[in-house]
Amino acid sequence: MIPIARNVLAFLGVCLATTMALSASTAADADGDALGVNGKPRVRSSHAYIRAMIDEATERSVTFHQLVADIEATNGIVYVEHGSCGHGVHACLTLHVTPAGNYRILRILVDRRQPDWDVMASIGHELQHAVEVLSNAYLTTTQAVFLFYSNGSGKDSFETDAAVKAGNAVRNQVGSYARRKLS
Repeated sequence: MIPIARNVLAFLGVCLATTMALSASTAADADGDALGVNGKPRVRSSHAYIRAMIDEATERSVTFHQLVADIEATNGIVYVEHGSCGHGVHACLTLHVTPAGNYRILRILVDRRQPDWDVMASIGHELQHAVEVLSNAYLTTTQAVFLFYSNGSGKDSFETDAAVKAGNAVRNQVGSYARRKLS
């Protein structure tokens, strides 16, 4: 679920905070070296638990693995971090796009205080949103992403069928993997 900020000041505050939080890691990535050359994945986290969930989901879910591969094929970098999205959702793709050289940096927030399979499914759901954004070369600004998802809907949040399906598929595949390991 991608929330829409209820007021402009809150939205701008989130954008500013996101920019500041990413600035240190963005500067390190934009030093002229091609990303991935040093073994850095395009889907990243500074949080050990979230990195472990990304690794587990990549191994356990064909859908999650494909989402990561799809992001690897773009000019995007996606940071997945612990955080609160508001609106009662457990994860969200922030609408902010940070340009860094030829790259677009996106950020996913996830509440890690859920069962592991829900964390993996939530990340998978949001990675589908990241693929939607990164697959469109024209989505290079926060405003463009906002307009892409709002499409005049007037809703309090954005959602796509593809993201819902991806999250459900990841949850089912992770559960199926666990059941196979137990038997």
